[in-house]
Amino acid sequence: MTNIRPGALDGSKPNANLKALPLVSIGLPVYNGAAYIEQAVASLQAQTYPNIEIVISDNCSTDATPDICKRLSGADPRISYSCTSANIGAAGNFNRVAMVAKGTLFAWANHDDLWDPTYVESAVAALSSNRSAILAYAQSAKIDEYGDTIIELNAGLALDAVEPALRLKRYHDLFVGVDQRKAWGKEAIEGFWIPIYGVIRTDMLRQTSLIGNYIASDTILIEELLMLGAFVEIEKRLFFKRDHRDRSMRDSEEYDARTEWFSGKQAPRLIFPRWRAFWQRVRGAIVLPSGRDRVRCFQEMCGFYVRRRSEGNALVKEIIINFVRLFLGPSRSARLFGNW
Repeated sequence: MTNIRPGALDGSKPNANLKALPLVSIGLPVYNGAAYIEQAVASLQAQTYPNIEIVISDNCSTDATPDICKRLSGADPRISYSCTSANIGAAGNFNRVAMVAKGTLFAWANHDDLWDPTYVESAVAALSSNRSAILAYAQSAKIDEYGDTIIELNAGLALDAVEPALRLKRYHDLFVGVDQRKAWGKEAIEGFWIPIYGVIRTDMLRQTSLIGNYIASDTILIEELLMLGAFVEIEKRLFFKRDHRDRSMRDSEEYDARTEWFSGKQAPRLIFPRWRAFWQRVRGAIVLPSGRDRVRCFQEMCGFYVRRRSEGNALVKEIIINFVRLFLGPSRSARLFGNW
């Protein structure tokens, strides 16, 4: 077990030749993150790459988060802090930091995760040496509330094929493999969403629909990015995803609660996250500039629903559940179907 502790920082960074280095914006959306945000920000401040900005967006926290962030931003000019005027949901807050970022490269950071000091430097080097790549991410591990490693997350994703449809198929194959492991009684490997925390070319990110206010929209964003360019995997464990009992996603496991977490609004009577994901997959394919790529990616999107039967079945199940919700209401429907 490896213990990861963020190093101390005095706020000083080398200033030589900063203009020659691309600015990397690190967007940190937060809501009630007082328990871990100081550690998370310290691991970002400790990056060996010198030309960074840290953009913190507070989604109307009710704990000590605002006080902590104001103190941190006041002590380090690389940190900017702002608070929304109302709760805009997790999706809105994630997108907010992406849209105000000034850097040519961008990365999302969570308020409870940790980064190795060399993460940004390694990612920038990987992108600089591979001009066709649009995203670089590091191998990762899940850590507990104390920073101790629990498990290593999935690695060797191999999302660097030249053709968009082949990258997409490779990513889909990973999910099909999870279903096969479950069918064989083997433990599923976690971490196919890790690239969302990579360093991304900002102009390419802004060509996507960003994070949608529906369940699993981060996966859809990864697929959109894969259709635009290759991913590079850094063969070092530099990102540490914290798992703890107060994680916001753990409090939002039911569909209605998860929908409210994403949108910041009460879940409507009818909700169709699976169908929204299907539409965004199709949309991502049909807006590609190359006719050949459009056709092949569209075929792969449809083929995914055939190869991974759970996805196709979920579309049918979602229609049935919403029909029941329409007449019985969300609470009675939840008692019948549970967490869908």
